[in-house]
Amino acid sequence: MKKTALILAALSLAGVSYADNVNVTTKPSYSVTSDFSYTSEYVFRGLKNSNAAFQGSVEVGQDDARVGVWTSQPINSRQYNNEIDFYAGYKLKLDRDLTADFVGTYYYYPESTGGATHHSYEIGVGGIYNLGGLNPGFAGISTSLYYYYDFRLKAQTLQASVGYSIALKDFGTSIDFNVYGGTVGTHDLFPDATGVNVRESWNYYGIGVNVPYKLAENAQVHVGASLSQNDKFFTKSGGLPHRDASINAGITLGF
Repeated sequence: MKKTALILAALSLAGVSYADNVNVTTKPSYSVTSDFSYTSEYVFRGLKNSNAAFQGSVEVGQDDARVGVWTSQPINSRQYNNEIDFYAGYKLKLDRDLTADFVGTYYYYPESTGGATHHSYEIGVGGIYNLGGLNPGFAGISTSLYYYYDFRLKAQTLQASVGYSIALKDFGTSIDFNVYGGTVGTHDLFPDATGVNVRESWNYYGIGVNVPYKLAENAQVHVGASLSQNDKFFTKSGGLPHRDASINAGITLGF
């Protein structure tokens, strides 16, 4: 396992240390959430970044602000690069059902070589709308629309999604569905490749399902599956758009 995979253990130990020292009678003004998961494929905006990988994150939130770190560590380290993302965001509630979201992300690939991208950074702005406010029959349905701009890849991304959650109260869980689609246009797909300035664009779309189960007040496990496809990068045989299916499972802890 790569050296940077140690970040997962370090983040977990940090969470344990915090839990051991906090006074349970005092509710902090901020929250700390950590997640450790496995995925059979890591796909980002329609493009496959790795096969099976371990992924972990820690996020600190206070009121409507959040900062966090997320990492993906491919199990087959010889073929795929690892990734560490640092992000910060702020949500602004515009009315009962509409929320604006602002986010900035720094993408870091510490073991990239050759012309592979070593790092990149982007900003994003979006809106989240809960349809339940329009009609009680739409309860559990949420929509979102986001725009992102990556400064190094000179890439613009527009992504829309619709989520629907079915509560299964008798079983203490829910079934959460998500359908999404997006379009990407970039003027420098490989900014660290010398003498190369690749312009590319593609559309992507997919569907996912997730089932969380609460183990305790601040702990839950989750399992899920997803299917994604893009219309630009084709398979070697048949000329069909590339399609990726994956399964995932993990545990989320809050402090």
